[in-house]
Amino acid sequence: MSPQTLSTAAARFAEDGYVVLEDLFSEDEIRPISDEVDRIVEGRADYMPAHDVIHEPGSDPPRLRNAFRMHIYNPYFLEIAREPKIVSVMEEILGRPVRLYGSQLFAKPAMVGTAVPAHQDMPYWPFAPAEMITAWIALDDTTLENGCVRFVAGSHRLGMLPHAPSGVEGNSLGLVDHPAVNALPERAVEVRRGSCVLHHCLTVHRSEPNRSAHPRRGLIYVYMSPRVEVTDPSRLKCPPDFPVVSRV
Repeated sequence: MSPQTLSTAAARFAEDGYVVLEDLFSEDEIRPISDEVDRIVEGRADYMPAHDVIHEPGSDPPRLRNAFRMHIYNPYFLEIAREPKIVSVMEEILGRPVRLYGSQLFAKPAMVGTAVPAHQDMPYWPFAPAEMITAWIALDDTTLENGCVRFVAGSHRLGMLPHAPSGVEGNSLGLVDHPAVNALPERAVEVRRGSCVLHHCLTVHRSEPNRSAHPRRGLIYVYMSPRVEVTDPSRLKCPPDFPVVSRV
């Protein structure tokens, strides 16, 4: 990306708490990523352990909902996390060196994909300060019909908000109703396959169920600034090994 494009993306991110990078990956670039994700979705990826896979509740046959920490089990996903087109924006916003915290898949399968309750990401994570960004790579066209992500613009400036157990496996926390959040605009973000949406760890977001005939697969990476530190090691669900993804 050009310096001007990077600066524009960073400014939009600072204002809204999220930014859309349209068509970041070409079809030739996104196809092999999509194909490898399909191996996970279809249960053909023998490197994924059962404890890091969640299926849609009540789906018969079982339909995959989430897969976690793929970059630990397959170096291909760590390679994708180092994609300069993503990392360059992270460096612009977070500084250097940028580190990778996690990777996961939200499959949102056709017809049975369940809703994700409104939440911030930071309450899930034992880190400080709140300088973490999620990159959401669209592996399918993402629409209102198949449950696109909805972001509350500007909510990242409200700080950490109260959450409570949601009862949703894979998204166990939900935002407690808050008047300051209700006063801000919620925007449904529809993007094309190959696009990438970045959002701040304090940006409130959610998604509706997928009742369409089309899946809504999203490959997610979570990046950390050089200032982020672990505050409670007992809450970590993976080894405290956060690889540097910044360019040399």
